[in-house]
Amino acid sequence: MLYVWMGLLKPDAGPIPQSVQEQTTDFLGQPFIKVHFAGQLRDESGKRVGMMMIFEHDSREHAETFVTTSPYFQAGLFENEKLYEYLDEVG
Repeated sequence: MLYVWMGLLKPDAGPIPQSVQEQTTDFLGQPFIKVHFAGQLRDESGKRVGMMMIFEHDSREHAETFVTTSPYFQAGLFENEKLYEYLDEVG
């Protein structure tokens, strides 16, 4: 199943620590879960306001576990986050 996860950063999150960014590169590069897309969400001024990821997993429970083990999530950077099942209708 495909899942979309979106997390909005806390307004006072400030710059993302380099160690969290490095851990995230390793996290996204793991060979067990196929990550289709992952990247920053930016507002109209170009400021980073969140992250979004589209990935495959076998169940919602496992998808939730995957998300909550991400370095950004573990660092407590998000004000709000949501996980959705994604059904591709075009493409």
